[in-house]
Amino acid sequence: VMSRQASEDRSALKRTYTLGIKLLTAISVPVAVAFTFMAEGLVLFLGGAEFMPAGAIALQIMIWSIPIGWMNSLTQYALVAVDRQRTITWAFFLGVSFNIITNLIFIPQFGYQAAAVTTIFSEAVLLIPFGVLIQHELGTLDWLDMIWRPVVASAAMGAVLLLGWPIAPVLALIVGAVVYPVVLLLLRPLSDSELTMLEPVLPGRVQRVLAIR
Repeated sequence: VMSRQASEDRSALKRTYTLGIKLLTAISVPVAVAFTFMAEGLVLFLGGAEFMPAGAIALQIMIWSIPIGWMNSLTQYALVAVDRQRTITWAFFLGVSFNIITNLIFIPQFGYQAAAVTTIFSEAVLLIPFGVLIQHELGTLDWLDMIWRPVVASAAMGAVLLLGWPIAPVLALIVGAVVYPVVLLLLRPLSDSELTMLEPVLPGRVQRVLAIR
């Protein structure tokens, strides 16, 4: 779809890309929040006590690479669609070089925690040239508008988990999973045109609700 739009209608590609970033952020940020709290239980269940606490700590850190990593993945596809694959090779070279250098410097001092943190910063370093390139091709993008609503809703979810986790983890997770979409919907994350774009792939019941709206 993006390849076709890149050759036929760059404004449509910009709308598709913006919607994609919004959807990926809306999924990845709450997942990162949930895994931060669930890490100990997941590692203990899947790996066993011998992987504790290091495995849980590594997961709690590395899970925060996915919001940036998912944006990088979509941006990469968009850049390939506009025939900038040669240019993004240099962006990857920059990201890999940063990763290698920072690992060599910090792993001897801080161990696996440094490797996990470096993963996050490597994704961020990659996002910078990707962001510059995609804006050059599509025009100015309002990055803050694309991501702030899922971040605020995830913060509300995180507050629920922080307060409830020591008392009743499962209940806190259930309540947090309800709080997040409610807050997100109240903040109106998608415009009417974006809802129209998304409507054909939604379940019939959701389509009827949107039609009534």
